[in-house]
Amino acid sequence: MIPFWKYQAIGNDFPFFREKDTAGINLRRLAIKAADRKFGIGGDGILVLGKRGENLAELQMFNPDGTEDFCGNGLRIAAKFAFENKLVGPKFTLLHRDVPVLAEVLSNGRIRTTLGIASYDPEEVPVQSEDEIYDDLIGTIDGVEYIGSALTTGSTHSIIPVEKLPSDREVARIGPEIENLPIFPDRTSVIFTRTIGPRELEIRIWERGVGETLGCGTGSSAAAADHFRRIGAGGDVVVHNPGGDIVVSMSKWNAPLTIEGTAELIYSGHFQMT
Repeated sequence: MIPFWKYQAIGNDFPFFREKDTAGINLRRLAIKAADRKFGIGGDGILVLGKRGENLAELQMFNPDGTEDFCGNGLRIAAKFAFENKLVGPKFTLLHRDVPVLAEVLSNGRIRTTLGIASYDPEEVPVQSEDEIYDDLIGTIDGVEYIGSALTTGSTHSIIPVEKLPSDREVARIGPEIENLPIFPDRTSVIFTRTIGPRELEIRIWERGVGETLGCGTGSSAAAADHFRRIGAGGDVVVHNPGGDIVVSMSKWNAPLTIEGTAELIYSGHFQMT
C-alpha cells in the first residue's frame, strides 16, 4: 500500500506521492493506475516529490496516459507539501524536469513560483516550423483556420485568442484535433484565451495527455506572456481558469515569469497497485 495525498490547485487535481514510498515502482504505470477516475484515485496526473538537499527538492509529474510533463500547478502543490512537512524553509528551489524553480510560501499561505522565460523558438516549443508561430496559422480544422501562437513555458502550448470562449462541445472537438496536429511532435496543450482587459484574461484548457482540465499554471503563463507580447507591455495579469484564478507577473513578455496562487489538500490515504 502506497501512502498518497490528494491535492488540487485551481481545479487541477493530483494524487501526490513521496519518492521514498514509490521505490521500485514504474511511475508511468502508477500514473495510469492512480489517475484513473473510475478505478483509481482519480486526477489530472500524479506528482512525485523527492528531497535532494537543504532547501532543495525535485518534482516529477506524469499525465494520466503515463507521459511525463512540466506542471505549474503541480509546483505549487509540491511547494506546499514540502514546506508544511518541514522538508524545506519558506524559500527554496524545486527541480522540475531539470529546471530549477524558485518557490516561496508567503505568510498568507499563497505560493509564488518563478519559472523561466516563455519561448517561441520552434526547436524549444517544439513545433515543426522554420519560423516561430506567433499570431499566425496553427492549423485548419473542418475548414476553419485557427490563428494563434505556439510557445513553451516548460510545456508546449498553443494559445488561441477568441472573442468568446468555446462551448464544452467545441472544446472537446477542437482540442484533440489541435493537440495532435502533425506539426507538434510532442503534441500540444490548447489554451483558448479571451481578453477581458489589459490585466485580465479568461481561458479554457485542453491539456495534452489529459483532456479538458479546470486549471493549468503553465498554460495560464503562456496565455499571459502571449498577451503581454501582443500589447507590448508587462506587469501583473489575473488569469481566470475554470477552476479558479492565478496571478501571472513578468516585467515584459520575454522576462522570467512568476505565478502566484494557492494549493489545497483534499484528503489522504493509501493506494494499492494492481
